[in-house]
Amino acid sequence: MRPSPTEFDRQYTEQRRSIELARRYLEKEGVSRMYDALSKEVERGRLSVQDASGAIRFGLLAVIERVAERVGHTHYVDMLKDEEMLDALRSTLDDICRRKGVDTFEFRQQWAHVNLQAVLRDWHLVVHEERGRQRYEVAADLARRLVKETPGAVLAQTLKLPTDAFVLLVSPEAGLVGLGPDGAPAPITEIYVVESPAPEGKAWFLWLNMRDAGNRAARALINVYLQDGKTLDDAIAFTREQGGPQQDAGLEDCCRLLAGVARHLAEGGPVREVWYDATARELHEKLAATPKSAKADREKLRERLRAVSPGRTLVLEEPSS
Repeated sequence: MRPSPTEFDRQYTEQRRSIELARRYLEKEGVSRMYDALSKEVERGRLSVQDASGAIRFGLLAVIERVAERVGHTHYVDMLKDEEMLDALRSTLDDICRRKGVDTFEFRQQWAHVNLQAVLRDWHLVVHEERGRQRYEVAADLARRLVKETPGAVLAQTLKLPTDAFVLLVSPEAGLVGLGPDGAPAPITEIYVVESPAPEGKAWFLWLNMRDAGNRAARALINVYLQDGKTLDDAIAFTREQGGPQQDAGLEDCCRLLAGVARHLAEGGPVREVWYDATARELHEKLAATPKSAKADREKLRERLRAVSPGRTLVLEEPSS
């Protein structure tokens, strides 16, 4: 049985029409003219307001796809320095000022911050898609133990995630709590992780997704710098210092959980495959059986797999007694 939709499904998979439209207008018009072109299409009756709004919403995502392909999908800082990305941010800000009828320094500063948050969110979506939508889940009892027992003194360079981009699904029973839509505590149910290169270490880019009793979602986007020679506790303290008092309270538990997951997998802890797509399973098996020397055949299988990927969830469990 196919699992319930994740936040990625809601924000990306179910928005493919708008994303494809944004890609088309970016390719046709370029970054600086894309937003004007979409507005004119509405005026001429060639596009509905809804379709144009959807394409505008995903305009930055379409740019991110192109830039990330060029600089490396997990290289967030390099992406922000790219000239096409900078041009896109300027064009987006100009378009917002024009549509809102406001163009003051304070207004631009406010929306520049909003746009950077949108870039970080959309980058997570792009990397998650490009890396095959890898899904892990941690059983509630194991999650509680890992949060409690993972030592803060573990060295950053020893923490090896299973892949550089994945989502970790967490049961509300695990007890991880962040800030919900109204600022009230709400369970953290999904943690999206991208591991990115950083000077003298690495960075974990985290998207914590909270969902309240009314099924409303909230998110916290947090970047954790893990410097070689420093500890997990050092990384958490530095992140809290940089983020200030508004930093989501669930940060520390999520970092300890991820470190615990890395250790659980590195030490050969129990992992159970749960398949929910028969085609994906068949393609996984064919790819595993195809010799690495048959590069063309393997690439064809990967392309087919991307369309249904991942087709499975890897569930981390407590060792049986």
